[in-house]
Amino acid sequence: MNHAIRLRYNPGMKIFRPLLAVAALVFTGAAASAPTAAVTAVEFYNAALDHYFVSPLGPDLDALDSGRIAGWVRTGQSIRVFPSQLAGGPGASPVCRFYIPPQHGDSHFFSASPVECAAVAQAIGIDPNYSGYILETPNAFYVALPDPVSGSCPAGTAPVYRLWNQRADSNHRYTTDPAIKAQMIARGYLAEGNGPNAVAICAVGSTDNAVVGVSRPSPFAPGCDGVPATAVLYTNAEVEPRVAVDPLDGNHLIGVWQQDRWSDGGARGLLTGISRDAGRTWVTRSAAFSRCTGGSSANGADYPRTTDPWIAIAPDGTAHQIAVSFSGPTFGASSANAVLVSRSTDGGLTWGAPTTLIRDTRTAFNDKESITADPADARLVYAVWDRVVQAAGGPTWFSRTTDGGVTWEPARAIFDPGGNSQTLNNQIVVLPDGMLVNFFTQLVSDGGGHVAATLVAIRSADQGINWSAPITIESSSAVGVADPESGAPVRDAANIGSVAVGRNGALALTWQDSRFSGGARDAIAFARSLDGGLTWSPAVRINAVPGVPAFIPTVQIRDDGTYGVSYYDVRNNTTDSATLPTDYWLTQSTDGVTWQETHVSGPFDLALAPNAMGFFLGDYQSLTSIGTRFIPFFAQTNADFANRTDIFVAFPGGSATMDDARRTAGTIVTKAGPAPIPILTPALQERLDQAAKRTLARRWKGPLPANAATAVGNSDRTR
Repeated sequence: MNHAIRLRYNPGMKIFRPLLAVAALVFTGAAASAPTAAVTAVEFYNAALDHYFVSPLGPDLDALDSGRIAGWVRTGQSIRVFPSQLAGGPGASPVCRFYIPPQHGDSHFFSASPVECAAVAQAIGIDPNYSGYILETPNAFYVALPDPVSGSCPAGTAPVYRLWNQRADSNHRYTTDPAIKAQMIARGYLAEGNGPNAVAICAVGSTDNAVVGVSRPSPFAPGCDGVPATAVLYTNAEVEPRVAVDPLDGNHLIGVWQQDRWSDGGARGLLTGISRDAGRTWVTRSAAFSRCTGGSSANGADYPRTTDPWIAIAPDGTAHQIAVSFSGPTFGASSANAVLVSRSTDGGLTWGAPTTLIRDTRTAFNDKESITADPADARLVYAVWDRVVQAAGGPTWFSRTTDGGVTWEPARAIFDPGGNSQTLNNQIVVLPDGMLVNFFTQLVSDGGGHVAATLVAIRSADQGINWSAPITIESSSAVGVADPESGAPVRDAANIGSVAVGRNGALALTWQDSRFSGGARDAIAFARSLDGGLTWSPAVRINAVPGVPAFIPTVQIRDDGTYGVSYYDVRNNTTDSATLPTDYWLTQSTDGVTWQETHVSGPFDLALAPNAMGFFLGDYQSLTSIGTRFIPFFAQTNADFANRTDIFVAFPGGSATMDDARRTAGTIVTKAGPAPIPILTPALQERLDQAAKRTLARRWKGPLPANAATAVGNSDRTR
């Protein structure tokens, strides 16, 4: 089928043109006064046809989601519209829908113009170009129309751009995202609409409620890494994002992500996105962490791959970025790896030559680094990671700068968990009194094949010079996530937590845990500390739908003390074993007890993600805040095998009301209390062990040996 919303049809040319002669209708502002009356027109894509289609109608969604009309998948994009004249008000324009018979394309024709709808209806039976057309409905949904000259939309509405494929099989795509508009134009589509920005219609809401594309097609030339391929390269696939807000300017955001992910570890490069308008538009730059982004022997970054992007912005606006870069497989004969940092003094547009904090060859591997700028002192920036030595342990290593990144102190170990143990996922936060708290997961092997994961913190009262004994927070009882139908693994964040600190000194921690279901599935666990990390509240479940797996949580604390956690779940999954519909959610709480959930994006098909020991969007995602609004920064899939994933930023509203009842079973969650750790049966012990071993195996870079799932402490480590 060829589905499209079109404003004007030229039967002689067999193409569609914007209807500029229609006077702008006066919109009543119902989008602002009654936003809960709106519905979501979901976008679908058919790869075989290379066509797009949008609809808010339940029968359409069911037919396409179920596969009764084959070949269509959700893109994750949508447009908010009104279901009725009553909902939209007297100024809302109905969108008519005609069926086009096979002799003309076996498709559908939509129009937002009443004049257009009447003209097509009148032509049926008179003009051969319209023979066989059937008016299915005069009002599939309702929208506002832009000003015909300026293209501006009424207050409370958002511009929607129309892109035409310029082919005989005419098809249009509609989007509120200027980045997608630019991407489609780059693919040869023509922008059609009113005014200089080619605005086709005006959707409910504003761009403040949009999901905006951040990443672009890969800028890397083939072979830029200079080494033969060892696995599958997912060109144009972006994963594992991190974002920071400039303390000097809340409209200034800098995000980083992996670009062109390899299936066996790392990416060809890390890219940097810079926004000066609070995330609405982005430009892309890069630091020279690998060959594809300018790394060379001259600047100390002569590595074909890089991974684990992380970003921090100091209180003077200086941006600091960190990465692990490497060549060859982990512990391979000619392998090398390093932790690199770079800084930018112009808001992320240019980056200095990288500084090497540590470099190792085959005997050790440095992994899962992070970087933190002291919010009270621009001179102090902290870097932390785990360094695993072959046939030995994996201590936490640390370095800092005391001159704003001009120089860095020699790296050193600050916590050694012992020979049969390692740390993972080290993250430093700074309390208001200057106390540093380093959070990590400790993985311990008992020598008998069992691996235990524990969430731990250490503290420093002297800016990282000395560190306390470890503080146990909670055990981690993650079993990991897989497609419920096919069993295909999801590369989730099992045994990898997320920590945040608030201006009031509160600490929050979130992670995947199966204790709330007796070990059946992972949920999102949450704990907090109000005494600087010395003691922690018992773990509680905060995801809204307990009957499905939830994964990759990220926590943030707003300036007003509100907790926010974003995460994925599969509540909209279907029985189709070939797909895995997945959604992204944001849940908020002022007290850590009652949580209010908002839908961020999706469903999108997670099965289209790069396969890196499981469907992979990143070991972590990102969540920040501007004022009283949380801003998720995340990866999701596209319905395009040549561009499997992109990075997005979202601006979800504060309301937990959902118009689509199929998406959620409840948006307010009240915890009755903590759940006990499930009874450790042999079967559950095996699932926990396997999840911990997968966590370790997924750290491996390069070709994975057959024994890569060996537990920590053995000679052939999974690092």
